Amino acid sequence: MHKAGQVMRQAVHNIYVYRLDYVQVFALIRIFQFLLMIPVTSIVLKLMLRVTGFTHITEQNWQSFVAHPFVIMMICLLILLFLLFVYYEMGFLFLMAFHQQRGMRYRFLPLWQQLNRKVVYFFSIQVLFLIVYLALLMPLASFMLPLTLTQSISLPHFLTEEIMNSRAGRLAYATVASILVMIGIRSILTLPIFTIQPNISILRSFKQSWRFSKRGLFELVVLLAMLLTGHLLMMLGITVISTFPLYLMERLMPSAALVTAGLTLAFLEMVFVVLFSLLQAMFSQVMVAITYNTPVLGRVKASKHRKRRYKPLLLIGFIVFIVLSMMNINSLEKSVYAPDTKIIAHRGYVAGNVENTISGLVSAANAGADLIEIDIQQTVDGEFVVFHDRTLRRLAGKNGMIANMTLSELKTVTIHQNGFSDKIASLDDCIEIAKALDVALLIELKVHGKETEDVLPKLVEKLRKYKVLDSYYVQSADGQKMTQLKKLVPNLRVGIVYALNIGPLDENVDFIALEESWVTEQLIEELKQHPTDLFVWTLNDDRSLQTFIEKNVSGVITDHPDVARELRTKQSEHQYFLQRVLNRLRFIF
Repeated sequence: MHKAGQVMRQAVHNIYVYRLDYVQVFALIRIFQFLLMIPVTSIVLKLMLRVTGFTHITEQNWQSFVAHPFVIMMICLLILLFLLFVYYEMGFLFLMAFHQQRGMRYRFLPLWQQLNRKVVYFFSIQVLFLIVYLALLMPLASFMLPLTLTQSISLPHFLTEEIMNSRAGRLAYATVASILVMIGIRSILTLPIFTIQPNISILRSFKQSWRFSKRGLFELVVLLAMLLTGHLLMMLGITVISTFPLYLMERLMPSAALVTAGLTLAFLEMVFVVLFSLLQAMFSQVMVAITYNTPVLGRVKASKHRKRRYKPLLLIGFIVFIVLSMMNINSLEKSVYAPDTKIIAHRGYVAGNVENTISGLVSAANAGADLIEIDIQQTVDGEFVVFHDRTLRRLAGKNGMIANMTLSELKTVTIHQNGFSDKIASLDDCIEIAKALDVALLIELKVHGKETEDVLPKLVEKLRKYKVLDSYYVQSADGQKMTQLKKLVPNLRVGIVYALNIGPLDENVDFIALEESWVTEQLIEELKQHPTDLFVWTLNDDRSLQTFIEKNVSGVITDHPDVARELRTKQSEHQYFLQRVLNRLRFIF
């Protein structure tokens, strides 16, 4: 622990002494990231769609899309650009730290040239090791370095939720995750070794990291934990101190709260950018110190060329602060105070109930859901049963295909979930209960391939029988069937479910249900122009719910309708600006 403390103190000292170098480097990195990397990615995507003739990419057509030779070439190009960006970004910081810790003078151009000499490995088979390395470190990198390109890369929630639905899935997920985390930590020193040593390959760097971490793994984990803990505590302290004036202003001078909120948010945005950049710098310092066992040096005096005036930097910072403040004031003033986002209970209310059951439906209505989503399938006798999976295996623990069983057979089956049990219901049962509770249903038609030819007319007739055609919603992942359904009954609100979408959506339906990972600001605005409603699924954490409720999307599909309703209620005209500022910071960082 004594050595860990020395390493941390030396890292802080080096960053302070060479602070102007870090300001220049991080400014260049951000400019390159936001003015080149992100626009290039967008342009390449649009080019791929235009060349291939696809309007947008979904889970139905993505295989055909990625099989196109031009798309393969462009994907390889994007991967290469991403790898090069991460290599230059972190490699530059590692080289700076290496020279600083040894008291060696350096200039940016020679460091750049040293990195350029290793680029040849990116055009060899060894680049695969670097891809694996970055994939293993992605969870750590996206948390520690949220301002890099790794921030938005994650496993879609619907995949992990399906895995976590069963005990075997949770066990397998935990096992695989533990193994990958361990491998990631063991290989974490690959990049600093590769960038600093001029004559070493990616593969040899990987092997050296593996050997080193075998004896220094504990020390490495302790230092990373110290870094993260200190970083989070500093963020918390600065946030509390900075927002206290806003807290007082809202209660003593409400008329000045809007301007104060804009100034506070701008200040915290700038501070957080600095803190995350500082974390990257600390990360590089610690990694180099651990890798090369750097001795603790005495006080290093900055050379004369580093003693520059701060006036230009302060002026730029002031201008950025004013611009951000004006943008935030305008945004906060126009923000939606009373969102009309619908709260949609996913498969009923699963807390304390089994999904897609009558009890779950009743609980969802009592929790205040505006709509209750249920899954239906057609049985072998042409009826509609409320059930999600194609088989009974997960919930009933027995074999049996829904498409091969009658409704009467299925209604005798007892299903279990999270320690609770219930019976399978029919669509008629759910509609009757929903009408009695005065709550509308969002019916998702699951297509298994054995439906009767008149499956859509039968469904329409069922809804017409209960006089709910004008109040219910019907959706499916089968876009062709939903287009047919809309033509069949124009007054029925029909939507298409997408687990994946890239590119603009232009469907002749009333709403789109899209997995949250693929929802962008641009898509939200495009759908509002049509207008087409957007339902986002499946949102189960407060941050995601708050994000999309504040964006005022048409609906949020969630397993926690009570929490979503409470968050929507708080988003009212009387909500303090302080809460809005904190919400914005959570969204950004």
